[in-house]
Amino acid sequence: MAAPPLTPEEYAALPHDDRGPTIVAVHWSMTSLATIFLGLRLYCKRLTKRSLWWDDWILIFAWFTIIATDVITQILVNEFKLGRHSWDLEINDLARFIILLSSRATATLTALSWTKTAFAVTLLRLTADGTRTLVWFIIVSLQITMGFSAAVPWIQCNPIAKTWDPMLPGTCWANKVGTKIWIGTGAYSALLDFTLAALPWTFILGLLLRKGEKAGILVAMSMGVVAGIVGIVKCVKLPNLGSGDSYNETDLYIWDITESTVTLMAACIPTLRVLLQKASPSGSRPTGFSNSFRPTVPKSSVGYHEMARPEGTHDKSGTKKYMYSSPDEEGA
Repeated sequence: MAAPPLTPEEYAALPHDDRGPTIVAVHWSMTSLATIFLGLRLYCKRLTKRSLWWDDWILIFAWFTIIATDVITQILVNEFKLGRHSWDLEINDLARFIILLSSRATATLTALSWTKTAFAVTLLRLTADGTRTLVWFIIVSLQITMGFSAAVPWIQCNPIAKTWDPMLPGTCWANKVGTKIWIGTGAYSALLDFTLAALPWTFILGLLLRKGEKAGILVAMSMGVVAGIVGIVKCVKLPNLGSGDSYNETDLYIWDITESTVTLMAACIPTLRVLLQKASPSGSRPTGFSNSFRPTVPKSSVGYHEMARPEGTHDKSGTKKYMYSSPDEEGA
């Protein structure tokens, strides 16, 4: 049974906060930062005369889905006053409001999925054997879990139209089922962030690099930890969905766009090493990538060059060592 309408006095006594401008500001500012990082990544590719590879195209696609999220969010704030308390929302078209909210959820989850996938695809060129198999497992499981989560808004009711038209006959999932799915997916996604951030350590620690250079590469390749932390914060905010007051959900809108943009930026950071190389005094490789190391065999299929020490500096056993070659140096 619907609650009786509020009297003017009762309505005036309610809080009338508005975080819509904050939501919009965070969306566009974070997207602007992500755009700068992606632009620099593509510039580095051009600078090194390397063609775009799968990870680059995946990030570009993810960027478009982030833009779609921003546009939908802007419409929700402008037309329906998203960011305010439920009693201050201006829902003149319920179906359009629900469709936009559902579309936003799908776009956000798609962007998140593909930004993580891009970094995993990058790792495919730097790993081998069991580690490479693990990366493939991460990619496939990520597509399945995130794909299902992105579809939740459209499959929770039968018929689908009942999602945005509650008066239609049919059935829908019980309250909070979708939220629980998103919490589970978010937790798994954060776990994958930490896993992807840890994987580079398995092969970078053994490279023939100076400590400073090695530390720099490890930090660059492990920035996904930040995305994982943001993902955990978002999971904490997810139970606010369906709380009965739309204002309580505003933190979620802020953290989900933060997670996808931070993940995109983290995926771009390793490639930006090229800018440091250009800025170094020699104008080429930074310290730790000595030109005295020359490849003795062609590029391998997983992103390494097998390197031999210069004459007179081989190990007694004659064992060959491995030098790190970043994806931007590899080419497509």
